[in-house]
Amino acid sequence: MAYIEKRIHASGKTTYRVRIRIEGSPGISESFSTRREAKEWALQMEAEVRQGRYFGRSEAKERTFNDLVTRYFAQNSAQQPKAFEKYKKQVLWWNEYLKDYYLCSITPAILAEVKEKLLQEVTYRGHLRSHSTANRYLAALSGLFTLAVKEWNWMKENPLSKVSRYQEGKPRDRFLSKEEIEQLLGSCKESKSSHLYLVALFALSTGARQGEILHLKWRDVDFGRQTATFRETKNGETRTIPLNTALIKGLIEARGQRVIYSEYVFPSLDGKQPADIRSAWEGAIKKAGLSTICFHMLRHTAASHLAMGGASTLEVGAILGHKTLAMVKRYSHLSIGATAKVLDKMHQEVLKGVVKG
Repeated sequence: MAYIEKRIHASGKTTYRVRIRIEGSPGISESFSTRREAKEWALQMEAEVRQGRYFGRSEAKERTFNDLVTRYFAQNSAQQPKAFEKYKKQVLWWNEYLKDYYLCSITPAILAEVKEKLLQEVTYRGHLRSHSTANRYLAALSGLFTLAVKEWNWMKENPLSKVSRYQEGKPRDRFLSKEEIEQLLGSCKESKSSHLYLVALFALSTGARQGEILHLKWRDVDFGRQTATFRETKNGETRTIPLNTALIKGLIEARGQRVIYSEYVFPSLDGKQPADIRSAWEGAIKKAGLSTICFHMLRHTAASHLAMGGASTLEVGAILGHKTLAMVKRYSHLSIGATAKVLDKMHQEVLKGVVKG
């Protein structure tokens, strides 16, 4: 049975929407500018459904990539704000090139052509994207297509599954030695930035990411328990870590010297947002003779020294906030010395005198 509904839009335009409901078949609807067109379409579709010749609408032929992006944003904008903003930026990059394509027209060849643009553009930081960053953009697009295939039935397959990813270099094993740490902290202490020394010490002491440290708020620092809780993390999960005595002392001094109110531990000059330490950092590493390192290496340095100090893979992962052990395995070779000591201790206490030779 077909139902025709007359609709008058805010613009004054009149359309006729047809709804067809037949038991045992999916509902069908379509809009037309005249009642006559609506009746003709309804008669045709009812006949096809009854004869078993209608197999549903092909969403891929009617939906554009922009439709896919719009629906995703409407349904997921409230989830993990920080992670969503990063994902949104990546998806909107693809939308700039694909927004007018119908989903059925997006082929692996088209995606491969657009993919190359990822490595040709200069970012806001003034350099080209790395292979690893480009792969994050590809992962965002793949997730969008997977949603369209598995949950929304807008596509039959993910066209990106036939497009290769970029070859990424192996993670660097470089981390700072104790001497280099001393050089760096000394340079940071002499910086014009009032935050740089404590931020660097925070990263080296806890392995926290730069964004986690700079977005830390006073309400999330517990001086009694000597802990800090990160709420704006890369994976969207809250993480609490212990703080050493030097950090606690530095935070207390920083709070006491603060001349403006701010909820941030490391605020900008007006106190309304986190501080920007980029220029100060670049000056400090140059002065320390370590101009080839990046801030993220402080996190890697903390994890490396934890592993060499005997921390287990699980312990390192918990401190760094990694969701999978695969992310922490890069440090496992550094804990061999500590593992040998544990095995030797077990041998002395349990097996000595039992095993001969």
